[in-house]
Amino acid sequence: MIGVSSFAFYELPLTEALEKIEQMSDCAEIFSEGMHDLFREGRELAFSYDLKYTVHAPSTDLNLSSLREPIRLASLSVVKQMADICNDLDSDILVVHPGYFSYPVDMVNAQKAFEKSVAELSEISANTGVRICIENMPKWDCFIFRDPGIDLGDNGFTFDVGHANTSGNLNDFLESMGDLISHFHLHDNHGDVDDHFFIGNGNIDFVSFSDFLKKCKAIKVIENKCEEDVLRSLNALKMMGVK
Repeated sequence: MIGVSSFAFYELPLTEALEKIEQMSDCAEIFSEGMHDLFREGRELAFSYDLKYTVHAPSTDLNLSSLREPIRLASLSVVKQMADICNDLDSDILVVHPGYFSYPVDMVNAQKAFEKSVAELSEISANTGVRICIENMPKWDCFIFRDPGIDLGDNGFTFDVGHANTSGNLNDFLESMGDLISHFHLHDNHGDVDDHFFIGNGNIDFVSFSDFLKKCKAIKVIENKCEEDVLRSLNALKMMGVK
């Protein structure tokens, strides 16, 4: 199944964003930020649309790798609340970012904090029935989980193809963690900046792993910046036979 992120319609109220997505796809990923913040928006509105939902947890103010234990625990609390919201929406997928650190000297302790959060995310998932899918990050040095090989515990894995391209390890992810992928974010770039271009407007060779995309049953969410780019990406996937 191919979904569309509400990120492309961030300037619209959630109701209008979902109306747009309903015309393009059977699945919407609600990015819970700004006017689409599910803590503020009436969640019952979502049932006005014939859509399957996945949810992207907020990135603002959340840091699952925080060196400050109260902040890490508060972030986990927000994730738990988001998982409850997913149940309200009949969404079985919740995407979360792994966290970040500010100074290189803090990297080891941030990784240890993330490892603690991984175990606690697994508990939240077991208690709520929502699959929590941890997303790989772009190449900026401040991020945790930029490279494959990290233990995600019992949690799912959101493979962000564009992020991996900025780190130059897209194929490494597919080879070493391909069987762990439970969700996709699809967008394009030229390998330097996380541009979120439409598919075909960067240097990612989507055709080279299109067979993998066809076979994988995970939802493939298009994560572009505007409606026109979403339509271009949908067409590109259609031309490759990816559904």
